Amino acid sequence: MKHWCSAIAIMLVTCSVAGAAETQLWIHDGPADHAAAETRGVVVRPDGVIALGPAARSHAADSTTVIWALLPLPDGSVAIAGDRGRIDRWTSAGGVRPWVRLAAGQVLSLATDGDGLIAGTGPDGRIYRVSAGGDTSLLVKTGERYVWALASAGKGAWYAATGSRGRLLKVQQGASRVMLDSEESHLISCISDGRGGAYAGGDSRGGLVHVSAGGEARTLFDASEEEIRALALGADGSVYAAALSASAVALTGAAVDDDESDGPAGSAAPVRAAVSGGRATVYRIIPDSVVTTLWTSPQPLLYALASYRGALAPEGGVLAASGNRAGVWLVNPNGGASQWMAMPQGQVTALAVTPRGEIFAATSNPGALWQLGPERAARGELISAPLDARRIAAFGRVAWQGRGRGAKLDTRSGNTDKPDTTWSAWKSVGADDRSASAPARYLQYRLELSGDAEVSAIEAFYRERNLAPRVDELAVAPQGLGFREGELQPRSEPVTQSLPGGQRVEYSISNQPTRPLRGLPAFARGLRTLQWRGNDPNGDALRYSVELRREGEDGWIKLGEDYEATSFTWDTQSIPDGRYRVRVTATDRAGNAVGEERSGSATSEPFTVDNTAPRLTAFEAGADGSGITISGAGEDGESVLWRVEVSLDDADWRPVTPESGLADSRQVRFRARLSDVERGLHSVAVRVVDLAGNTASRSLPVTVAVRR
Repeated sequence: MKHWCSAIAIMLVTCSVAGAAETQLWIHDGPADHAAAETRGVVVRPDGVIALGPAARSHAADSTTVIWALLPLPDGSVAIAGDRGRIDRWTSAGGVRPWVRLAAGQVLSLATDGDGLIAGTGPDGRIYRVSAGGDTSLLVKTGERYVWALASAGKGAWYAATGSRGRLLKVQQGASRVMLDSEESHLISCISDGRGGAYAGGDSRGGLVHVSAGGEARTLFDASEEEIRALALGADGSVYAAALSASAVALTGAAVDDDESDGPAGSAAPVRAAVSGGRATVYRIIPDSVVTTLWTSPQPLLYALASYRGALAPEGGVLAASGNRAGVWLVNPNGGASQWMAMPQGQVTALAVTPRGEIFAATSNPGALWQLGPERAARGELISAPLDARRIAAFGRVAWQGRGRGAKLDTRSGNTDKPDTTWSAWKSVGADDRSASAPARYLQYRLELSGDAEVSAIEAFYRERNLAPRVDELAVAPQGLGFREGELQPRSEPVTQSLPGGQRVEYSISNQPTRPLRGLPAFARGLRTLQWRGNDPNGDALRYSVELRREGEDGWIKLGEDYEATSFTWDTQSIPDGRYRVRVTATDRAGNAVGEERSGSATSEPFTVDNTAPRLTAFEAGADGSGITISGAGEDGESVLWRVEVSLDDADWRPVTPESGLADSRQVRFRARLSDVERGLHSVAVRVVDLAGNTASRSLPVTVAVRR
């Protein structure tokens, strides 16, 4: 998908930084753009062109979650292998109906046996025979746990790819013998080579092995991926292999309640969530010649392959079944693939092609049977994945490019990432190519095709609704608190000196930790800092203005404007003491069209500005034996007096505990005794400090006559 800013589409600028004022554009014109779409009756070619494709019909498979294999039968019906030992049967007259039930957990594979079939099971590793009339009998116990695939080995004989010991068996006359004991954990795919031998693929080492009719085994291809999930034989004898970097099937390791699982311990299930970074590749292998990377799927998993040549693709190719978005693809012999269908289910887990050219595809999670062709659809549709505008947007022109007549577009919109009942109804795009869908975060389009129309591109314009910015977490730092002594720090990296004789000496300087200030310098006493967080829903750049208002007054005083930073410091010494609030306003004007700019603001909690020093209303100091006793009182008009300190002979200030035990009031009384003072004349100083960092101090001389 291409996602451009329409106003500057010739520049290498992504829309992720576009402002709300700019019209933006989705363009879908390549196969990858439609990889997540749901399609019926249309194909998406390798060049991205959408055209009518095979006619598609679906048949519900009631109470079926997983379908493992399909087999067209001579009478025109199709056998469907599923869980709980079920084999259902589809007929053109009756649809999908239950047919037989085997005494097994899961039916994993099917192969033709005259007018009937044989069925491989797991996790008991048995093979059953089912007659055309539905009678069942046990053909063989393989001694393995899983019979993943079956292929003809000639009349009355079959090859069985098994696990969990990675063996290829040959089943004949009610017995089985080992033809290949590989180093794989499981052999999970197997097809006949048309000459009495077979090709088999493993699940852990990525090996593709050929076993001849005479029993000679050799590795045909060693893939870099771990798993050869599916195989198909081309008309020219080439082998197509679907190789996966992550497993498409998971095995349960413990018993699970039957209401929650389709089988007992050891049951298999298609992986519902592919491993991140998974890769699925189709290789074409010409035996004894060359290996070609034919196609890498946009989906991480491939479950089945089937050769096809018919009216829908006269040049032929190989059909591929994908997950985890269910799809059917036609891979061209020379590379590239057309998406023939994308279903709403989780995975397409089985494919079959009838002699009449009908294509059957089985889906899992939930189970269903789809019939494609053999005729071309008269009508078809493609429903896009929801397109995310990231924010509420208005939708404009939605149009298609291509040729022919018979293309029609509808749109719908909503605010959930998956369409639900809260989304708008589908509305036709008007003759002016304008979408009628309401503004929302997500848009989805539906393309309906008929006639000879071919669509090469679909484009949809949108523009975000500009939403007001927000100012959050506005805070005013307390006055006078949190300051620390600042010093230029010397370089602390060590240096080394080499001395004569080979000795080396290393020198380093350790940094001394800073300490809180006990008194602010004059220039810092009135500083107040605000900080906030600005947020714009549209991602626009914001500018800020800061205003101040005294409590009880109406007008706001502008302190600054057009700031990009989210903090602001100003000196409050120019305003009277009192209670104030600040207001910060954000605007997105720079990123929006004239008249569409929006703003948002936040107002702080009230805070105190106090630039007036407290007062020492009383202070006495006198000798007391070998000590000095001090006492006094202080008060402040705006702030709590939170420190009382004393200094003897200009030494460091030491705290004094108020008489009340707490420094929590604007009035304070104090009394203390300095002990063990040397005999002689001394200077005793006291100061009180308020919460804003303002100080008041006094000193007195005191003579101590008694030796300590």
